[in-house]
Amino acid sequence: MKVKELENYITNIFKQKFSVCEIKGDASNRKYYRAKSEASKYIIMDSSLEKRNFNNFQKFTKIYNSNGVLVPKVFYEDYEKKFLIIEDLGNNLIFNKVNKNNLRKIYKNSISNIIKIQNINKKSIKKYRSEDYFKESFLYIKWVLEIFFKIEIPKKDYSRLIKSLNSMIKNMNHNCNKLVHRDYHSKNIFYKNNKIIIIDYQDSLYGSPLYDFVSLVNDCYRDINTPDKNIFIKFFLSCYNENNKSKFSIDEFLHNFYLITAQRHLKAAGIFCRLSAKYNRHNYIPHLKRTLNYIETATSKYDNLNIINIYANEALNLLDESNYSRCRQR
Repeated sequence: MKVKELENYITNIFKQKFSVCEIKGDASNRKYYRAKSEASKYIIMDSSLEKRNFNNFQKFTKIYNSNGVLVPKVFYEDYEKKFLIIEDLGNNLIFNKVNKNNLRKIYKNSISNIIKIQNINKKSIKKYRSEDYFKESFLYIKWVLEIFFKIEIPKKDYSRLIKSLNSMIKNMNHNCNKLVHRDYHSKNIFYKNNKIIIIDYQDSLYGSPLYDFVSLVNDCYRDINTPDKNIFIKFFLSCYNENNKSKFSIDEFLHNFYLITAQRHLKAAGIFCRLSAKYNRHNYIPHLKRTLNYIETATSKYDNLNIINIYANEALNLLDESNYSRCRQR
């Protein structure tokens, strides 16, 4: 639907004259628009190209609301068009809001919110399977190495990469799955009136209890220094162990932290490069170096992930040599 049509659409619903503009930046097929009138402002979510995600958004909005996890208020639902009109949370993303004075407070609140999410227990929610972790991780081989950087991978190395991915996934702790948001980073978390509010939660699954924490502190979009990260690790570990009968030792925690970091960012790098190479959407490429660095650091901890580490370094070198000019052309 064009902007003018959306203006007429929302004007007819609320009987106020609205102006509408598109909000750029989402990595999915969903589109978001900000609608403003003299008296009101809303966000329009267009999920017309993502029927399953529209239904999941509805499902998890109810689940999170009923369990005290804050999400945007829904003011209008259009099942035929797959449109939602939701609360406009303003310029309160923690990506924009965090500074050196409030970082620890906001991130500790965000971590406490992870624990609240993990307390949700619903049989209707699917679980992360090993096949899911592998499929996500394989995006890296296909879209980063082969397509984006056009690296010719010898058969022997290709086999080693596949073996390493399987080893990485096998060695994760799959015994204490918790509900995970699955994209819990600074551009999906709002901090408003001293409260954490999450968006983009429609892909929630049961998976590693470290998944959302890794997404938060090893964020593709912003850096967190080592002293702060260590404080957050201690805080999360304390909160988690206090809230669960099955507890993590620090060694067990760090083992899973590095494995989840590798898996999570193999997926993210693959998505960034797929958006660039396939859909001509290059706005995530400036975040690729940080994402590859997470992979390189995490895989350096394990001999059996050495081949992933080698190709992460090669990708980083190609990225540095290109000075992003090659990336912008794709």
